[in-house]
Amino acid sequence: MAVRAGPRPMVSVVTSVASDLAYLVQTEFRLARAELSEKLSAISSAGLYVGVGAAFALSGLIVVLFDIAHWIAVWGLAYPWALLIVGLVSLALGAVFALAGVNKVRTSELVPERTLEQMREDIAVAREHVG
Repeated sequence: MAVRAGPRPMVSVVTSVASDLAYLVQTEFRLARAELSEKLSAISSAGLYVGVGAAFALSGLIVVLFDIAHWIAVWGLAYPWALLIVGLVSLALGAVFALAGVNKVRTSELVPERTLEQMREDIAVAREHVG
């Protein structure tokens, strides 16, 4: 039997377009989920190394800060005042670096760039076919 290739009914075309659009949206969400998972995995792996390094650096920093306070006391300032000065300077520097780190994380490191680009391309193709 030969199938006649004639114009399809409008309902069939709309159903086909809706089905393709639903599939496209599902695929884009899968891509976004995979990309975010990949980025979060890399960040968590790096976070482990940063945590271990920070623990060792913190212990060394504490020793160095006590030594700085000791040398300030040797130069003539009372030891409690030397500790207070070193502590306040350390807190100020820590706050500056913490804020810089928070600002760096906010600058779209977690934005799924490939997914957004793919969605832009999909929209452009859809506009081409509609227009």
